[in-house]
Amino acid sequence: MLTYIVDVSILFLRKENDMVDKREKLMNSFNQYGFLTFKQVIDENLHYKTLLKMVAEGKIDAEEKGLYRLPDIYLDEWFVLQYRFPKGIFSLETALWLHGLSLTIPFNMTMSFPYGTNTKNIKEADICPIILRSHYSEGIIEIERLPGQFIKVYEVERVLVECLRPVHQVDLQIIAPAFKKYFQQNK
Repeated sequence: MLTYIVDVSILFLRKENDMVDKREKLMNSFNQYGFLTFKQVIDENLHYKTLLKMVAEGKIDAEEKGLYRLPDIYLDEWFVLQYRFPKGIFSLETALWLHGLSLTIPFNMTMSFPYGTNTKNIKEADICPIILRSHYSEGIIEIERLPGQFIKVYEVERVLVECLRPVHQVDLQIIAPAFKKYFQQNK
């Protein structure tokens, strides 16, 4: 009987130490990145149930489905949208602003998507979707908005050319200063 109680207490201590190790491992990853995605949790062999317990305790915040952050870490709204819509590439006026060629902050973000993308959720998120049949994947670069938070945007030259296309109806008061700034920067 006594050996059984000792065995149970040893198992309990092992389980408790194992839980502390899981929490420490999870917090080390959070301290390294400031945020974690569900994919990172799986790739780093972290325990999802431990993550859920820490969310329930308020030690970690769930920003979006599959995106978690420490309470004192700010996640850029552009990064969150990029995470939510991974096929989306910031384009047109939004890309001009991200490249520093426009002083006008866009009211609605504009993102380009490949042909066949369902735009219902995109429109509900107040994003102006542009569906491209061809050349979707050409000229994509990544910009780091905050440390470790990258978003996809088209190259400056492609954005300027796209803004000139009549189908997009970009305001001349946005295009003209953008071209002027671009040529001043690239003398």
